[in-house]
Amino acid sequence: MSNSAFLIAFFVAIIRYYDYALFGLSAHILAQNFLPNSTYSTQLLGFFALLSASVIMRPLGSIVFGYIGDKYGRTKSIKISMFISSISTGLIAITPSFDKIGILATIMLTFCRMIFLASLAGEVDGIKIYVAEKMKNSRRNLGLGIVASCTQIGALLAAIAYYYASNTNIAYLWRFNFLIGAVFGLFAILMRNYFKESSEFLYHKSKQLDKTPILQILKDTKIQFALALLINGTIGGIYHFLVIFLGVFLTKIALVNHPNTQFINITLIITYGVSVIFAGLLADKINPFKQIISALLLSLLTACTMQVLLYRQVFSLLCPILLIGLAAFYAVPLQLIVQSLFKTSVKMRLYSLSHSLGSIVLSSSTPFFSLLLWQHFKSLPITLSYFTCLLVILTGAVLVLGKRKHAIFYYL
Repeated sequence: MSNSAFLIAFFVAIIRYYDYALFGLSAHILAQNFLPNSTYSTQLLGFFALLSASVIMRPLGSIVFGYIGDKYGRTKSIKISMFISSISTGLIAITPSFDKIGILATIMLTFCRMIFLASLAGEVDGIKIYVAEKMKNSRRNLGLGIVASCTQIGALLAAIAYYYASNTNIAYLWRFNFLIGAVFGLFAILMRNYFKESSEFLYHKSKQLDKTPILQILKDTKIQFALALLINGTIGGIYHFLVIFLGVFLTKIALVNHPNTQFINITLIITYGVSVIFAGLLADKINPFKQIISALLLSLLTACTMQVLLYRQVFSLLCPILLIGLAAFYAVPLQLIVQSLFKTSVKMRLYSLSHSLGSIVLSSSTPFFSLLLWQHFKSLPITLSYFTCLLVILTGAVLVLGKRKHAIFYYL
């Protein structure tokens, strides 16, 4: 893989996850600007509902950009989606607030987010597949680990931008934060000519696109697709709970009195961003399934320990740090394994679609349902139980995956 293509792919991952994370991390700012005046917790619940509803467009983006990626090339899909996602992010920056145009502001914000998520399916999923196909077999986990680390650099920049926007008297600083993402996204488009297709894709393209209807493809691969959906969805849900939900929840809703809770988002993002590099290196050296199962079992133990501590009204920042660090060691190798479930001619459509549907069912809805648990029970341990359930579902899916020969052929 040429250095230029390598660097640009990672730069795009940074910018796009900056835009993606900024929206979720800015939850309370956006809720105050785009939702009707009400109690703070009701506003935030409404925002998380909007966040969940916006994901409904993502499967359409997966089908459209996945088709482009499988027929015309991964780079074609990435270039088109880069432009669309940058424009939609820029529109959020200039959309008038609720007190200016009423409910139309909420509708416009939701529409921009929907378009962004639809394009994200073609961009970030495309980059993961592109890097995996371009890297040597012995370094593919490392390649995806670097992609994941770059996404966390973007999320870290978003967390820093959010921190300053929420701790300043400059009312429109949050708009400037979104504008930065749009500008850098458009700048990345200027470097599009450095992208070159992988030899793996070009080889299968020469054999012609699989013209089987998408519904028939899904029927033929229903078990693989269901496993991919569960794995992508639960990994996303775990990340959403720890990075997007937990920090805002502890500091703004549960009001946990801990000196470092205001920095929890930044701490978790840095931990995950470093851990994914080591996770990729390790997965290329040992049996990845042993690494995945070990990390999941340790995560379940840590989650149970955290719940016991919360029952005793003790909050330890070490627990979420351990949970996000361990998440890297199962998330990175699982991304490559899920890709390997589908043949090259349909890989981008099925991988991206499983990711999108997983986001709707399990990932983006996690903050909403977690907050519902809190509003109903007012219990930190019960709220955390949603996270533990995601871990259990993921562990079950991995165990089923490990028993199927076609799921591990890549490593044999």
